[in-house]
Amino acid sequence: MKAIRIKSRIKSRTRPKSQPKKYIFCLLFWLAFLSLGPVLIQAGTVQFSLAQHSTNNIFQTYQPVSDWLTTGSLYFSGDSSPLSLYGSLDFNYLYKYSGLSSIGGQLGVDYLIPAGSKSAFYLAVEGQGVLFRDLYNNFNHAGLKLIASFKSYLTPAMVLRLESRSEYRRYKLGIFDYISEMANLSLDHYFKTRTTLKVEASYGYKYFYHPGEIVIVDVGVTPLAAISSSASVQSLSSVNQSSGIFIAQQGGPGGGHGDPADNYKKGGNYSLRGVPYQTVYYTESRSIQILSISGLLAQGLGDKVGLSLGGMKQWNLKGENPFSSSDEYYGVENPTSDLFSWQGYSLKAKLTASLTDRLQADIQYNYLNREFPGLESLGLEGLSLGVIREDRRHQLSALVQLDLARISFFVSYSYINNASNDPWFDWSGNFISGGLRWNLNVSKSQ
Repeated sequence: MKAIRIKSRIKSRTRPKSQPKKYIFCLLFWLAFLSLGPVLIQAGTVQFSLAQHSTNNIFQTYQPVSDWLTTGSLYFSGDSSPLSLYGSLDFNYLYKYSGLSSIGGQLGVDYLIPAGSKSAFYLAVEGQGVLFRDLYNNFNHAGLKLIASFKSYLTPAMVLRLESRSEYRRYKLGIFDYISEMANLSLDHYFKTRTTLKVEASYGYKYFYHPGEIVIVDVGVTPLAAISSSASVQSLSSVNQSSGIFIAQQGGPGGGHGDPADNYKKGGNYSLRGVPYQTVYYTESRSIQILSISGLLAQGLGDKVGLSLGGMKQWNLKGENPFSSSDEYYGVENPTSDLFSWQGYSLKAKLTASLTDRLQADIQYNYLNREFPGLESLGLEGLSLGVIREDRRHQLSALVQLDLARISFFVSYSYINNASNDPWFDWSGNFISGGLRWNLNVSKSQ
């Protein structure tokens, strides 16, 4: 039987490149924000924050790569009137890998509706956008968020909260476009023993419009027309073995794709591994549903010390991450890795102390055990290990903060150890941060 050769053409729905338009958009964005000067002056709160971060594992992989990251934000919110405007302008700048730098912002309007003396409705509409530099610009996006919540004091010591968050995002690389919905129900109870108990249940739904498609191109012989668009990586591998069809292997050091410092330059089409985010390109839409339950117990220990213990369990009800790879960047958003991409549980413990009237300190430990449905663990040569990726993460953090009249200074340190059955994500790292938060203006009403 004559071997059939095929060529895959990726239709990732990347929007046409237009560099001049991008810079014009940046200019208009800045002008629009600066035109809010009168609003900032009259706003209830105007806060500026600036922080400097350092880490020895910016890409959070088994190959540690260090960098510095500067972040800044200018935030404002309305005064005590029922209808108010809020927004922020944010930037992230990396020194060594500046292609991950970004600028973004949000602008929204919210409305508070009292419902008797013990309850209130809160409504908000918010638009936001983020622009990355050239090496990451396939993740440029714009979005719209709708928030509706209800809060009620059932008793003087018990608070009920209901909240819904609906979000739409449109990316330059269209495979990431989605809508999502999160619904939360929480109950807080405050005891006379200075104990706080909080329980919360959440349901989430995420819908990808068009995570991509695969097209078989005829190169002179009869094309293979019977590969399902929703076929798994394993089934495609079996087709490869039985018919002699060539399908490219996933990347790894053996194929020259093992250096995260180089692979990130491939931008939104490729993961840090140097492979496409999808080895199978689905023609139809994809959805994910999750359910989580969490609890928090906080206890005051005297006048200056507090202890809190918490945990969360999350289940994947339906669907899975449609991407073949998932990356995490320190301090940089990545649409392939979020709350919808895993199931498992987490535990945390936090000890807080007031060292003086103005000096606060806390130490916190977090443990996460997460499985990533739809993501296979791969060896460093890019071959499947036959198991779903699972991570166990230990994180220890410490923070010291000095609060003055309108400005706060902080220094923090975190150590993370991430053990994974995927050797690419078996890593550890140190993260150091320091900065300030400055309340520039507070209205008399507050």
